[in-house]
Amino acid sequence: MTKIAIRIVGIGMLHSFLYGYLVPFVIYPQFGRHGITFAVIVAVLISIGMMATLWLGKNKKKNKGE
Repeated sequence: MTKIAIRIVGIGMLHSFLYGYLVPFVIYPQFGRHGITFAVIVAVLISIGMMATLWLGKNKKKNKGE
């Protein structure tokens, strides 16, 4: 698998764990609606960060080839 595929699978596993277990069984009973909102924001930020590293890595490869 390429690094891109590994990161995409990683993002999928993160979201599956987050929304399948962590939010309904840990965060919601403890913090309620505000906890779910916070969990969603954190998941989106992590995903954006992982995709940004993909984009930055691609740009570095292009610059080395020039």
